[in-house]
Amino acid sequence: MSALVFAVCEVRSGESWHEVAAFEHGSARHLLALLDEQMLSGRGWPPDSGSGIRAGPQEAQAFGATFITGPELAALAKADDDPITLPAWQAFARVYEDAGVAVRVVLWFV
Repeated sequence: MSALVFAVCEVRSGESWHEVAAFEHGSARHLLALLDEQMLSGRGWPPDSGSGIRAGPQEAQAFGATFITGPELAALAKADDDPITLPAWQAFARVYEDAGVAVRVVLWFV
């Protein structure tokens, strides 16, 4: 089982996605299970990944790539028993959403 979780928050600017933050999660196993429970796992890489995502994680034996939108992140945070990590991600993403900017979090595991 993976020990590393990579999470990158991207925002849409025009037609492109751009990385604005990278997040950490303490347990890959826990996050994978939570994504499975919420039916958010297995989506693969976003078709229009930002430049930070295209930097080569596929070459590092990455697996479990998926991406979640702001509302999905809110549901994921609500379902999690950790009161800090995912709610913090959600609070960060919501700043952009409240400004009318599309946001998503791209996740993968190594």
